[in-house]
Amino acid sequence: MKKKWWILGLIGLWVIIPLIAQAEEMTGLQVMTKQKELHKVQTEIGNEIMLLVDEGGSKEKRIAKRYAKEVDDDVHRYLVVFLDPADIRGTALLTWEQKERENDQWLYLPAQKKMQRIAKGSKKNYFMGTDFTYEDMEPENLDNFNYTILRSEKLEHDNGSNDCYVIEAVPANDAKKRESGYSKRIMWIDKQNFFTLKVEFYDRRERLQKIQTNHVLENVSGTVWRAKKTLMNHLGRNHKTLTGITSRQINTPVDDSVFTERFILTGKHTQ
Repeated sequence: MKKKWWILGLIGLWVIIPLIAQAEEMTGLQVMTKQKELHKVQTEIGNEIMLLVDEGGSKEKRIAKRYAKEVDDDVHRYLVVFLDPADIRGTALLTWEQKERENDQWLYLPAQKKMQRIAKGSKKNYFMGTDFTYEDMEPENLDNFNYTILRSEKLEHDNGSNDCYVIEAVPANDAKKRESGYSKRIMWIDKQNFFTLKVEFYDRRERLQKIQTNHVLENVSGTVWRAKKTLMNHLGRNHKTLTGITSRQINTPVDDSVFTERFILTGKHTQ
């Protein structure tokens, strides 16, 4: 009798182990969905210093402020404002996330005193001389991409080694393929906190174009993590954009009027 119980126990173990392994496996989309859920906040305000470094090593310093707010379930609005230097003070990018259609983006140039809509075909262009395109400045719409886990590997990052999912993101439909400046992105996402540590961007001819790395991670609240420094290294242009957060507030009241044309045209965005 004891022998039979031993055999049954062993068979039960063989059944349980695959079930545990299966439960631990995640798809690329599940990883991206969990990342979005864990790091979402209701509002966020950040002040940052931005450095643009050209191939000769010359540096241009900028001061910027960012606002973000969830205005509906999984629908956000964003505002980026340049406060310094004087020649670009007041320049702003307003982004409205949309659920059933493409996001809306407007660029405000103080000299023109009007909001200029960013056309879908122009989202491949670079935002104000940085290494970020207008496409990069949009929130990630998970429906627009197919996510595949390529492998798991350790990434040497800052002061340690991080166990990461390596995920490939490619446009999921013909419209996104036409509009995107990238054939694919490869992302390294930390398995512990589901934060993206590194992204490789490949151009439409599948050549590695630029690499973004996020540094000095901080746990700002609960499951929410943010990077205090971000480096975008454009290999093709031999140009870099480095941003450093000087202060950040999350889940504090931000009025909906901040994300309007009137707020910007009246100059309130620079106050």
